[in-house]
Amino acid sequence: MGAAQRVEDMDPLSGVELRHLRYFAAVAESGTVTAAAERLHIAQPSLSQQIRLLERRVGTPLFLRGSAGMELTEGGELLLRGVSKCLAELRASVAAARGAQPTVTLGVCRGVPQPVLSRAEELVARARGARVVCRQVDSERQIAALRAGTLAFGLLRTPTDTTGLSLRVLSDEPLGAVMHSGHPLADRSRLTWPELSGQRLLWFPAERAPGYAAAVLASLRAHGWRPETLAEDDGGHTLFRHRLLGRDDLIALRPHSGVFPDPDLLWRPLGPEPPHERLVLAVPAAPGK
Repeated sequence: MGAAQRVEDMDPLSGVELRHLRYFAAVAESGTVTAAAERLHIAQPSLSQQIRLLERRVGTPLFLRGSAGMELTEGGELLLRGVSKCLAELRASVAAARGAQPTVTLGVCRGVPQPVLSRAEELVARARGARVVCRQVDSERQIAALRAGTLAFGLLRTPTDTTGLSLRVLSDEPLGAVMHSGHPLADRSRLTWPELSGQRLLWFPAERAPGYAAAVLASLRAHGWRPETLAEDDGGHTLFRHRLLGRDDLIALRPHSGVFPDPDLLWRPLGPEPPHERLVLAVPAAPGK
């Protein structure tokens, strides 16, 4: 016995195709090969050949052939029950799949304020008529993914090289200082650049958004503040506040909308001319643009 024959013996579905089951059900329901062939829009000899092939694959006669037509054998009756159930479930699954709402992926950089994210989701859903699935992707990686076509939309920080992308600005806010409520500068309603002398900066890894990081740090230097930076962990708000609490020489920079409500932390505006955080919705540009 060959290997192919052994596989067929082990797997009762080996060589059985969906069309064979449809043909079998049509003949069983129509009662004759002629009527079934007309219903299926195929030639009668071809249909008869496919039924005989199915019988060989199943390993038992499925029909008793007589002058009155095709009558199911006991094995045929058993097979028809399963085939009818299978085809009904398959039709229902196909209908459900057709009715399912398509999805589109939106890359989102870290620390995006909720109102900005909601606005981005609304715009993407309206543009594509699809359910939006958000995935955290750093700004720099979004650029590469958008150009490669592996990401449909991106919500990212600028400035960065956005060649080949179309942009829509969703947020452009000045950065302010975030500190713990007992910080020596907490009693100021607004901070000036000289007051930040000696303060260190809780800052994110620049590789996440190198263009934005470079622009902000250049703005700080232009105003005379050259802070030592302390890398921010990837632990969300809990570790962010933990780093700031009790540190009288450490602040962070955030737009006001990007600060979580927290009784132990304060936000203070900076001036004059504070750097801005600019968040944009990016999509690959149409060809020729």
